[in-house]
Amino acid sequence: MSFILKNKWVFMGISIVLMIVSVVSLLTRGFNLDTDFAGGIAVTYEIKADFDVADVENIVSNALGADQKASSVQRSNDNEVVIKFGYDNSLENDEARSDFALSKVNAITTSLVEKYDPNGAAAVEEEATVEEATEGENAEAEEVKEAVVTLKNQDIISPSTGQELARSALWMSLLACLAILLYVTFRFEFVSGVVAVVCLVHDVLILLGIYSIAGWSVDTNFIAAILTVLGYSINNTIVIMDRIRENTRHARKESYAEIADKSVCQTIGRSINTTITTLLTIGMVYILGVTSIKAFALPIIIGILIGFYSSVFVAGSLWATWRDSAVKAKKKA
Repeated sequence: MSFILKNKWVFMGISIVLMIVSVVSLLTRGFNLDTDFAGGIAVTYEIKADFDVADVENIVSNALGADQKASSVQRSNDNEVVIKFGYDNSLENDEARSDFALSKVNAITTSLVEKYDPNGAAAVEEEATVEEATEGENAEAEEVKEAVVTLKNQDIISPSTGQELARSALWMSLLACLAILLYVTFRFEFVSGVVAVVCLVHDVLILLGIYSIAGWSVDTNFIAAILTVLGYSINNTIVIMDRIRENTRHARKESYAEIADKSVCQTIGRSINTTITTLLTIGMVYILGVTSIKAFALPIIIGILIGFYSSVFVAGSLWATWRDSAVKAKKKA
């Protein structure tokens, strides 16, 4: 028997420990919810000057004050930055939130202008003075100074809208798992379907736990990545379940553990190759992409690695353990 099935309790034990740690972190720490879910303000600035995201973060932090901090500051392209921050927890009505948003956005805008275009207003005033002094002597077209800092977009998300979005994301994930269970049950068998869904729950729960422990921001990009991971992870698991089905048909005296072991060994090369090629692609996207793309690529990278582990080291072992336990229980009965 191969190394994987010989040490199945070690691998399943590691998964159980990781899942318990994830659940504890989710219950005690929760998530660092982005404004997409917690509600807040998202503003996009165009800055026609060289700027560093870390400097913008400091500017925003000072503008918001000690009691408030930005949930994220991300460069969307070469000269645009997206700033997201939540509401004051003491605000209970939309009018108060609107006033809060307006005051904070004005403070951030003023601070950005002072940093990246400190002489902008003075230059305009100086130009007007020169034009008045030379009026009637030299008629020239008025030169308009182009703004260095421009507020391009402002979105206000209410807490109720964020909660509705979170509920929709949860329902989408549950429906995806249910659909996968029904498909695998119809295509293979009920035990294989349950094993596939358990592996999906394993992958998503550990990924959620990592984000909870690390305190990384959870936004709509993360939800899209979760659904992507669900689809990718089930693909590897189904390949193993399909091989198990074929080997079961031709089995003579092999035990379920031997069938699972043989199936995993036959598919492990394929699983390694597809995982490496996918990681190379999404890894380049993460390295070369802008911040918003990295926020989408990072959970996919983590999810692919977790999905590979569950498909290769957990799925076959769990199927064999379930089957052997059922046979022993039937014999005892």
